[in-house]
Amino acid sequence: MAAPTPTRQKAAYDRLAQLFAHPSSVLVAHYACESFEQGQGYASPRVTSIAFRNLASGATNSFSIHQQVELARRRSSDPALMDDLERAMLDRYFEFLNLNRNATIVHWNMRDEKFGFAAIEHRFALLGGQPISVHESQRVDLARLMLDLFGSDYVERPYFENLAHHNGLSQSGLLSGVAEADAFKRGQYYNVLQSTLSKVALIADIAQLSFDRTIKTEATWWTRNGGQFREAYEVCWRNPLRALSSVMLGLSGGAFLLVMKFLG
Repeated sequence: MAAPTPTRQKAAYDRLAQLFAHPSSVLVAHYACESFEQGQGYASPRVTSIAFRNLASGATNSFSIHQQVELARRRSSDPALMDDLERAMLDRYFEFLNLNRNATIVHWNMRDEKFGFAAIEHRFALLGGQPISVHESQRVDLARLMLDLFGSDYVERPYFENLAHHNGLSQSGLLSGVAEADAFKRGQYYNVLQSTLSKVALIADIAQLSFDRTIKTEATWWTRNGGQFREAYEVCWRNPLRALSSVMLGLSGGAFLLVMKFLG
């Protein structure tokens, strides 16, 4: 098991504090896509559903094939039509991003060109669009923050579903990534959208519980709190005179308070 380092653990808590200092400017994001092994003529999986949830208000915006099918009053899953529907969905998604350029976006593992913001941008470019990028400084990967806070064994894998279960959070409508891809293949577009909405709600709840320090994990007390002791040990090891002077200063301060209490 890889335990969290004191420096990274503190940085993770500081990042959470920054998010909740201005939660109305923070959006929680997640999306669904076709199977990575779909075996169709194009290399990248189609984006099928995207959702954003405001961290403060819980207001949610979503963009999905399901919605575009309804708007177009179609039921066909013809691949040629799917390109048009996906392009219309991504047009709306990038319009929303453009209107929220200054927002910080919290996500779960949306890190690369296989699954992430870059993958969505790539799909839009393939369909003839001109994507805009979310700057790295505006992205916060909550999945990585959890590892920094609690180490690699804080719950069993898959982390997301088991963390939700461990904390009694609702998983109504939630599907795994594989199940989302299967549902889309069967034409169950509404189920894919509901799963994406469920996931952004869960990510927001996990962020809140982590910030409140009430999140339940399988990490030991020492894993969660031992960093302070390890840091103190490292200070003593590197500079024992400085550590001793700090202890003496603390003791003298305590003695002073006792004398003042006695005199008072």
